Amino acid sequence: MKKILFFDLHSMQNLEFSQFCTEISKLIILYTASKLGIVTLAPAFQSALEQLAKALQAEKGSVYTKTIVQSDAYRDQLEHGFSLFVESCLYHYDPAVQTAGEHIQRIIDKYGDLRRLPYNKESAAITNRNTELLTNYADDVATAGATEWLNKDNAANDEFIAHFGERANEEAARLVSNVRDSRNLTEDAYNAVVDQVNALALVNGDAEYAEFIDKVNYYVEYYKNTLAARKGRNKADTTTAPVQ
Repeated sequence: MKKILFFDLHSMQNLEFSQFCTEISKLIILYTASKLGIVTLAPAFQSALEQLAKALQAEKGSVYTKTIVQSDAYRDQLEHGFSLFVESCLYHYDPAVQTAGEHIQRIIDKYGDLRRLPYNKESAAITNRNTELLTNYADDVATAGATEWLNKDNAANDEFIAHFGERANEEAARLVSNVRDSRNLTEDAYNAVVDQVNALALVNGDAEYAEFIDKVNYYVEYYKNTLAARKGRNKADTTTAPVQ
């Protein structure tokens, strides 16, 4: 049975995400929401996408947003890396590390994916969670080897807070928050469409949805490859020694 592939939308830059969703919107229009069984979901997706486009256009007019966006992207990268690191501890050969990882994972699960929170709430949540881990679970953090992860995460969070709180950037903070809120709405609307189409293909058979699924998956793979290529370039940039 065909199904739309999973895609970590959060890994895309804002303009990439907007373009990806625009392509999906075109496909929905082409194959019609009625045929795809998403009549109640398509308008919400289109509305969220339009709202995102407006927010991105407003953001382009500000000269202050770049530092905020870059700082947030870096701390989100560390958040994702920390989550993967703790997950790897659950499969460690040392039972003590496994147990420590389980304790840390429970705290991560309690707070949830902080990257999707509004900026000010994410900042506070990272501070609270990391303080709890470093204070109440210090032994587990040390056993898992996660102390440096949390120190780097705290430093990145502090840097973002400093940029976000600068008085000169008040307007930029408002604009970027609008983009983030709009993007979250669009991500939720896209995921709802994907879940519905996949569920209908499972129940009814994929004949009616196959072409749409194939074309959505084409864009998913295209953007996954784009992200992988950029990640490879960034890694090369950081590991290649400068020419003397």
